[in-house]
Amino acid sequence: MRYVKHLVFALVVFGAWEAGGRFGNPDVLPPFSAVVAAFVDILFGPLPAALFESLRLLVIGFSTALALGVFLGLVVGRYRWLDRTLSPYFSGLYALPTVALVPLVLIWFGFDLSGRVVVVFLASFFPILINVYQGARDTPPDLLEVARSFGVRHEWGLVRRVVIPAAVPFILAGVRLGIGRGVVGMAIAEVYLRLSGLGTLIATYGSSFQTAYLIAAILPLPFLGIVLTKLLALLERRFQVWST
Repeated sequence: MRYVKHLVFALVVFGAWEAGGRFGNPDVLPPFSAVVAAFVDILFGPLPAALFESLRLLVIGFSTALALGVFLGLVVGRYRWLDRTLSPYFSGLYALPTVALVPLVLIWFGFDLSGRVVVVFLASFFPILINVYQGARDTPPDLLEVARSFGVRHEWGLVRRVVIPAAVPFILAGVRLGIGRGVVGMAIAEVYLRLSGLGTLIATYGSSFQTAYLIAAILPLPFLGIVLTKLLALLERRFQVWST
């Protein structure tokens, strides 16, 4: 029944889109069928190479943000003096739009891959950091006392046996938010820093007013977000056993 509702909703939305495109201005809103035809055209043309280039950028930037965000989040969450010193800066930087930092990234790191990786890193890093920090800070003190009573005295032992398992839901929530913002950062980096990957297709079709092709080039971005979110949801269910 749930899938029937989804199907009916999709038929209504795409039917309205098709009708609006046919009876309106196709340069502003092309018919849905024209977008599908354009998507098939680029799927067997420039899209695979562009998508591979974008994914390479996303993997490098996001994996760097994940490693550093988890590490710093655990450290800051475990040491109160670091928490008091660094948390205000992290909160301020988290609220800063990534696009506002693009000119600085351009000056400091240039147009090359390193500059684009920094943009993806900045977009993904703070959601991961804030969530891991919150999970480490909220570790139940009772669990820590029980671990100490069983002979776990070293800080790394407490982190590995208690803090990380207790923080798994926060970590996975941070990863899910980070990957979504990473996709946005990837698009910003490819359009504003240097035309590459999907950004090349979006800018090329946008500048030539090929609206159907422009929408077709944008479509992989939400699809990418949906696929990655679903994969993370599967991973989250797998780790729920560990966190209990």
